[in-house]
Amino acid sequence: MVYLYPANKMENLLAIFNKIQQVSPLGVFDKELVIVQNAGMQHWLNMSVAKSRQVSMNISFALPAQFLWQLLRDIASEDEVPVQSPYSREVLAWRIDALFASSDIIEDDSFLSVNGYWQNDPSSEQQQLKRYQLAQVVADLYEQYLIFRPEWLDAWCRGDTGVALVEDSTDEPLTQAQKIAFTWQSKLWHKLHSQIPYNPVALMKSACDNLSSAHFDALAQLPKRVSFFGINAMAPMSVPYKHLTLPTNRQR
Repeated sequence: MVYLYPANKMENLLAIFNKIQQVSPLGVFDKELVIVQNAGMQHWLNMSVAKSRQVSMNISFALPAQFLWQLLRDIASEDEVPVQSPYSREVLAWRIDALFASSDIIEDDSFLSVNGYWQNDPSSEQQQLKRYQLAQVVADLYEQYLIFRPEWLDAWCRGDTGVALVEDSTDEPLTQAQKIAFTWQSKLWHKLHSQIPYNPVALMKSACDNLSSAHFDALAQLPKRVSFFGINAMAPMSVPYKHLTLPTNRQR
């Protein structure tokens, strides 16, 4: 069951959050799972709960991406989803930097604009710095794709440049520069996927299939309760329940 409590002040949301826990407390050994938008919100909520109740305990906080990754690992497959995501922004930046420095990328004409950016400096140290800075930007871009454009990554995993798919999902035709950018982005993602396979669309389908299976203990894998605190919007991929049908002998 999903309950939505809108409020235009964090203090009002905090009061509702405290009231829910009073009216419908979890078991002694069950953790309260709270999804927050950022670390700042986590700190504020944790301190506010401690101030209002005199103590804050047995509460687990997570960011949306962390929550989704762990949920996929619990429901889809621990073999397919490792404990530490190799596609988190921090890890991905180093992996991309290593690929940018590889001969496969340097000798590929699709990456002329990429190579020209960081190689256009006489200093070796400056080249390494610019290459890593570019890798950080691309890692951040891929993180957004993972959340909001998983269908693009699904196509790129199969080796599709995805330009036609991108054009279908945008209101305006792509410029030549954009087509070039999406071409090298798709190639780079395909190389990353070849190193460590990860297809968010396939994993989400696997998780939903497991939850819908009568042979899978869905309720045992799901948290007792999940609270999304102060999050105004979420990507469709993070709300898979609209595509989910549990067996008739189960309840959600």
